[in-house]
Formats: sequence, C-alpha cells, structure tokens
Amino acid sequence: MKHGMDELLKRALTPDDRPDPWLNQNILHRAEEMTFMKKKKRRNMVAAASVITLGLLLGSTSAYAAWRLLTPKEVAEHHNDTKLAEAFSGEDAVFVNESQEYQGYRITFLGAVAGKDLSDYLAADEQSRLQNDRFYSVVSIEHTDGTPMPDTSDPAYGQEAFLVSPYIRGLDPVWNNIFTMNGGYSAFVENGVEYRLVELDNVEIFADRGLYLGVSSGTFYDNNAYRFDESTGEITRNEAYGGVNALFTLPLDPAKGDPAAAAAYLEEMNRQMEEPGEITFEEEHAKIDAWVNALDLAEIETYCERIEEATMICTPDADGVAEYSYDLGDEGGGSGCCFVNESFPEGTAPGTRCLGGYGWSEDGMEDLTIQVFELNADGTVTFSVYRPTEETIKAAEGS
Repeated sequence: MKHGMDELLKRALTPDDRPDPWLNQNILHRAEEMTFMKKKKRRNMVAAASVITLGLLLGSTSAYAAWRLLTPKEVAEHHNDTKLAEAFSGEDAVFVNESQEYQGYRITFLGAVAGKDLSDYLAADEQSRLQNDRFYSVVSIEHTDGTPMPDTSDPAYGQEAFLVSPYIRGLDPVWNNIFTMNGGYSAFVENGVEYRLVELDNVEIFADRGLYLGVSSGTFYDNNAYRFDESTGEITRNEAYGGVNALFTLPLDPAKGDPAAAAAYLEEMNRQMEEPGEITFEEEHAKIDAWVNALDLAEIETYCERIEEATMICTPDADGVAEYSYDLGDEGGGSGCCFVNESFPEGTAPGTRCLGGYGWSEDGMEDLTIQVFELNADGTVTFSVYRPTEETIKAAEGS
C-alpha cells in the first residue's frame, strides 16, 4: 500500500467543560472548531446535514501589519493552553509575521515553536503513548477585501477549506505532509480572521535540510498546488494554480537538525506506508460513504442500533438552533447543534429524519457512528447516535 497515507480524522468530539484543542470534530455547527488529524489508517469524518469565491488571481508577499492580528501566544491562550502560551513567549519561539495574498485571501504565518512537553494537551499515538516532542505553528487566514471569514458556528464554515502543512526540502510533499507527520490543528475566528494552531511531530530534526510551511486550498494535499524538483529538492509554488497556495520558509536554526533522528523517522514512516494488507483511504472512504448515503434513515433501526446514552430531546431556541451534547466516557462524546429551520423546512412531517454526520476510524465499519436528527410533533428534535449491528458489518465487509 505504498503512499497510502492520505487520510484525515475529523471526529465530532468536543469536551463538555473547556476547549481541548486536540479533540476531534467535524464542521457540525458549534461555537469553535477543533480538528485533529492523526496518522491512523482509514479514518475520516464527513460533514453534517444543514451545513450551509472565487477572486481575482492575485499573489503578493509582504510583512503584514501584525499589530492587528493576534499573537501566537494569544492564540494559544484562546485554547486555554497555558504551557503553549508560555512557550510562545520563550526564547525558542520563532516569529515570522509574513503575509502572502492569493485568490482574495491573505495568509499570514505568525510564528512557530518546537520542543518537548510544550502543551497542556498532549495527543497519544496508537499505542496510547503521549506524543510529547511536537512542533507548533500559527497562521491566520482572512479575506483581502475585509469580508469576515465565517465563524466556526456558521453553517458556511468549512466551505472555505484550507490545508496547513509543513514540507521538507528534498522530500516529495505528496508523501511527506501533515498527514504522515501525526499532524492536527485547532481553529477559531475572531474579528473576521480565522486562526489555526497547527501541531505535528517535531520537524526540527530536518532543520539542516530546510523546511517550508504551506497553506493551500482544500482539505487534502493537492499535487497541483506546488512543484517538487527531484534534482534540487526544492519545493515551489505552482504559479498557474487556481487556488490558494501560499508557501513560507520555516526559519529554523540548521544546527537543530538531527540527521540520524531524521533518517530513523523517515524509515518508520515508510514502514507504515508500506504495510501490506491495508486498503487505501480512498477505497475505505468511498465504501463507507456510499453505504451511509444509501441508508434509509426511516429504516435505520433495521441495520443499526441506537446508543441510548447518547439520545436526547433538543429544544430549538428563538433562532431555530437546537443544541445537543453527550458523553460516552472512554468512547468519547460530543456537542453541537441542528439548524432546525434548514433541516426541517416548514411543513415537514413529524418523524422525518435527517443525517447529522458520521465518523469512523481505523476499524472502518466496526467503528462507524451515525448521527441522526428527528423532528418531533411539538417542534423539538431528537438527537441520536447509531452504530451498525454485527450482522450489518459482516454483510458490508462481505460485499
């Protein structure tokens, strides 16, 4: 399965008490998105129901007026990450404050910091080992004409998709990007500007080679966005690309490079990419996507079992927004809302259901969860989470 690592985990999970940047959630309408992309095989989350520009091709680079933007420390504080805020105040932090403009967007690389135990929120790998040696960077994304970016609670959020990823000089970015580097990000919008705090393995070990930070259109890596010169190892922007493809140089101290550690890291990465017997992300995604979209929600109990602990009645507020939250302990939980007037237009019969979203991880169908909203006669909405039954999973795997 060589080069089968294009994958993304976007699970609809949000803590009930305070924001946790490293929990996973899709663009189900809520106050603040936290998206974490881990290097787990065959993992994806599709956006919810009710999720509600092309500009002149223009490119420029400048030292932007950073005083009007939040600092990396302030971005970390927004996520209640005290340790990371302190790290961005330390002497090892790198401040860039460089802006590039393409397709009506201004992308500003604010800064970065790397090291061990820099965050209050440490992710765990597949063996439940804490990943404590990490690299953090902060970018802002905004419209050049001043139009506010959609808030993460706005139904339009997510339609403007961007991928923020480091790239390593000498390595093809198709196979060496945030997805293969245990990467993830958290995002929020303030004063019309979107801020992304990106976390991944500590790429300082490649500092002697040279690194880049790219911000491009789309959720996944687009091979048309950048050009990789195999002879020189240089990565450059594709000037003919029709989307955003900002590319910054990561100003890291070459002395922090560790060739031995870098070689070991790449060896392990390649080993995982070439593990036999794995179907590709695209194949797994297509299979589950087709199965869920063919599912008759009116008959969902025939194929799935409802998780009763996650079921609740949601009452819409004056704006027609019905909020939900649930906690399944070690199995996770989540919170979000349904835009009732959009999901169930006037005249919709009680009992009508709509798909809220679905998520799955390395276990494929065995780990699939499906969120469903059902309109009640009194105008409330029943939120439910379903799992496929064992019989359904066997039938699907045999197909």
